[in-house]
Amino acid sequence: MRIRRLTLDDLPACLALAVKRDWAPEELKWRMILELGAGFGVDAPEGGLAGTVLVTPYGREAASIGMMVVSPSHERQGLGRRLMEQALEHIGPIPTLLFATDHGRPLYEKLGFVQVGEVVKHLGRLARQPEEVAVADTRVRAMTGEDLDAAAALDADAFGAPRRELLQALHRMAHRALVAERSGHVVGYGLAWPNLDSTMVGPLIAREEPIARSLLAGLLRGLEGTVRVDIPPRFTGLSEWVAGLGLERHVPAPMMQLHGTRTPGRREYLHAIAAQALG
Repeated sequence: MRIRRLTLDDLPACLALAVKRDWAPEELKWRMILELGAGFGVDAPEGGLAGTVLVTPYGREAASIGMMVVSPSHERQGLGRRLMEQALEHIGPIPTLLFATDHGRPLYEKLGFVQVGEVVKHLGRLARQPEEVAVADTRVRAMTGEDLDAAAALDADAFGAPRRELLQALHRMAHRALVAERSGHVVGYGLAWPNLDSTMVGPLIAREEPIARSLLAGLLRGLEGTVRVDIPPRFTGLSEWVAGLGLERHVPAPMMQLHGTRTPGRREYLHAIAAQALG
């Protein structure tokens, strides 16, 4: 079976494949990654897709891999490895991140990926509303298009690679977008955006944890339905605070990297990721 480049016309087949693996059919996320990066897939002889992998490059400094899916009827045929090798060839020798499932981790380790961190999913409905969190000399306000350059610069410092196109795409679709200002400078930002019947909160970037909590309180306040925030476990106080609002903590997902054993950027600023498929 030949690997080919995916297009937006393959979206229905991608979603059908995801459902076969008991994944949610997250059309918006698949569409966004295909538009920002590249996707590779293999057509199944019986119709539909036998497997996929999606790549999101961030300049030449980093890239992420997500949506690595193989149909149950085509497992144990080496298809996952072929798709990953195609993705890595496309990316080249730069730091490449992914979040591993228990099912996929053995393959990633064989390809040379090593664990460099974790993230904890917080998921559920808000049992209570967060109170406003004030930080001295800092103002939280709505994020506008004019803030994108400053937010992108702060984000690149935290993530270690330029992600302006991603931030611009998330800002366009966001339910809520906030920045934190101090002395006229952006010192934090956060986004809350729709994904199926839930709201994803992230990225959440801030120079200090109190600023992150202030932004997160503003992003969460008034949200209805299912909410998800993925927080690195180093931020124990923030994690406990979010769990206290009613979002259940799940088992940490390992973040793995190829080409380097230290994640790029100032990760002490990155309080919540955008989504595991986006790095």
